Amino acid sequence: MATPAEIDEQVQLERDQIAQGLKKLHNNTTDLERKSYASATVYGIASIDILLPLVVKRIEQTTHDRLKRGTGHQFQVVKEYVSQLEPLAAAAIALKLTFDKVFSYKQGSDQLTTVCEAIGHAVEDECQMRFYEREVSVLHNNLK
Repeated sequence: MATPAEIDEQVQLERDQIAQGLKKLHNNTTDLERKSYASATVYGIASIDILLPLVVKRIEQTTHDRLKRGTGHQFQVVKEYVSQLEPLAAAAIALKLTFDKVFSYKQGSDQLTTVCEAIGHAVEDECQMRFYEREVSVLHNNLK
């Protein structure tokens, strides 16, 4: 049977472990935010997990409405590229970059235009990679 001194020692050890765990969590979170990877933090992962289905649904609704009502001289070109990227991929890209930019320590990275521009570039990059994978697999392998 454990003595009262051993129980007190065990309680203190567990409190020290909790304190060290919290310190490591805070350091990890700060480090990820400084590197503009807030999407990999505990709050980023949990938030994206909750938001992803909602954003996918919204993208599906918006895409369906816009493609149904589409007009304009560039509509067919836009339709071709927009329909190549599934809503789940677009939502994942948008959420990841939103968290990375908004919670970054870099000056001005949390501004709306910066976030939207980053999302646009990332979606374009994903479409280009899919094009290379589909049409020019040798070049795609070199790019990887």
